[in-house]
Amino acid sequence: MAGSSVSEPLPELLDVKALRAELGVSRAAAEALMRVIPVVTIEGLRKVFVKRADVAAYLEARTFGKHQVPT
Repeated sequence: MAGSSVSEPLPELLDVKALRAELGVSRAAAEALMRVIPVVTIEGLRKVFVKRADVAAYLEARTFGKHQVPT
């Protein structure tokens, strides 16, 4: 098609409630994650979001084998 371009899909955003449901963690744990992962804010909204990809990257970086020592 003339004039159209292929773009990457937009990131999926998760709020605290969605993060809790997906990870099966407490509200406190979800809020703690949101304090260490970059957040997305939308002007005019009080709700804060995180990108699903950022959550996955954080969890991967913080996953250790039984004999590894976290730094």
